[in-house]
Amino acid sequence: MTTSIDSITVRLFAGLEERTLERRTQLSLTLEEAPTVGAVSGCLGLGPGVAGLVLVNGVHAREDHRLVPGDEVSLFPPLGGG
Repeated sequence: MTTSIDSITVRLFAGLEERTLERRTQLSLTLEEAPTVGAVSGCLGLGPGVAGLVLVNGVHAREDHRLVPGDEVSLFPPLGGG
């Protein structure tokens, strides 16, 4: 995978990749395509609430979190247990 200087890496976990347009577990997006965490979900064709847990560089992030070059966004479906 090649990345440009203004790109972010997106990783999808726990079968979430099957719900995206790309159907890949890892891909790159430019900041123009996805300047925020919410825009990442939109670019991938994920509806609201599909990603239950979002991490940016290993830290919890909200949809309005602004991304910078080199960020790694990890998306997980809602998790449950008990």
